[in-house]
Amino acid sequence: MATLEAPLCVPPVQPARQLVGANGFFHLTMSALSTALLASAGIALWGFNYRLPSSLADIYTFCFALGLAAAYCRWAKFDRLFQSCLLVLWSCVLSALLKFPMYLAARYRTPLQDHALARIDHDLGFDAIAIVHWMAPHPWLRIFFTLSYGALFPLMVLGALLPAVRYRFQAVKELIVATSFATIVGAVLFRFIPAIGPWAVYGYAPSAPQLRCQELLLTLRTGNVHILDLNESGIVCFPSFHSLLAVVSCVALWSIKPLRIPAAILATCIVLSTLTTGWHYLVDVIGGLLLTVLSIAVARAFTAVERRIEQRANPA
Repeated sequence: MATLEAPLCVPPVQPARQLVGANGFFHLTMSALSTALLASAGIALWGFNYRLPSSLADIYTFCFALGLAAAYCRWAKFDRLFQSCLLVLWSCVLSALLKFPMYLAARYRTPLQDHALARIDHDLGFDAIAIVHWMAPHPWLRIFFTLSYGALFPLMVLGALLPAVRYRFQAVKELIVATSFATIVGAVLFRFIPAIGPWAVYGYAPSAPQLRCQELLLTLRTGNVHILDLNESGIVCFPSFHSLLAVVSCVALWSIKPLRIPAAILATCIVLSTLTTGWHYLVDVIGGLLLTVLSIAVARAFTAVERRIEQRANPA
């Protein structure tokens, strides 16, 4: 008697192939962006009196290690880990290259706009000096907001790393695109609206980091030879990149449900700290938050276009 054999079920390989090539449009776009940023670095080094530091060993070593990890994951067919390594690598590379548009903008000697920003704050009913005086008799509150202000870098690292290792690729890509777009737009704004900070108008004593930031900005505006330090403090007053980066990092961590509330609380504290520590005008924070909304919208539009392109390339 003839017997019917069940058809052999072979696991499809198409999804894995799609996964490896799923972020191809993103990687191509980041390659083009990195090329443009490298060009801006070349302009800064050869046309604007900037010099590279004698040693970049830490950056080279870290990027090389990530590259090796990505190569191994690709060879071993750990497809999702391969994508995670590439996304973290892009975060590291672009975090260094995106400093160059700011360095270029700092060379222009557009008149400082501190008094104009202070007037806008006054029209909005915000008094920065009153905030500083209110904080003075509360040392523990000052310490809390100072620590909150310094918590931005760990939040940014977690915002790029944790979604990557949890395979929340869309969140990481939107973080990278939003940060890149915001930095380029912010460099243009910085070119035309440079400012030192509220202490330059209201006359309160700046902290040591604020004084270093002021000295760095004024030094860059002289046009003299400057040896770059990729760990230098931020020099942009308007818009507030502390506010912007805190929120976009929180949005990236929002893809991991248990981290939503802690990330939102920390981001809120960082935004408030830009005012309570005297680093920014209120209009800086408003400008930073508006640019955040625009940048996130651009990033989500980018990933939507990417999905349509991939669906056309892989209709199955």
